[in-house]
Amino acid sequence: MDLEKLGNVNDLTDAALKIKLEQAGYKFQKTYRASENYIHRKIADSDVLISVGSNIANFNGYIEMNESAAVLWEKLQTPCRLSELENVLEETFNLNHETAVQDVLDFMKLLGEHDMVVVQ
Repeated sequence: MDLEKLGNVNDLTDAALKIKLEQAGYKFQKTYRASENYIHRKIADSDVLISVGSNIANFNGYIEMNESAAVLWEKLQTPCRLSELENVLEETFNLNHETAVQDVLDFMKLLGEHDMVVVQ
């Protein structure tokens, strides 16, 4: 793939850059899966992730998720690619592609920072 075809990418958002790379033929091959150290529960009207197992010493408490995060977390129960996560947001919430891409990238960055996702 000739990266020079992308032109100046300095001012692009992460989502716009990812879309441009895909359009240029780059295939994002990594798969992602939710860490087994967290379980999803519905408590009252809230979706929460609760730390379990060996991770409980590193994180004591729970994380409340919004509706889109809960949908993505459920999708991550089986290995999937970023494009699959983007598609589920587009279909579930009727989002445009760039918004779905950015939301997925932001969510995955957060999960990665807290060791909540396994990259394969």
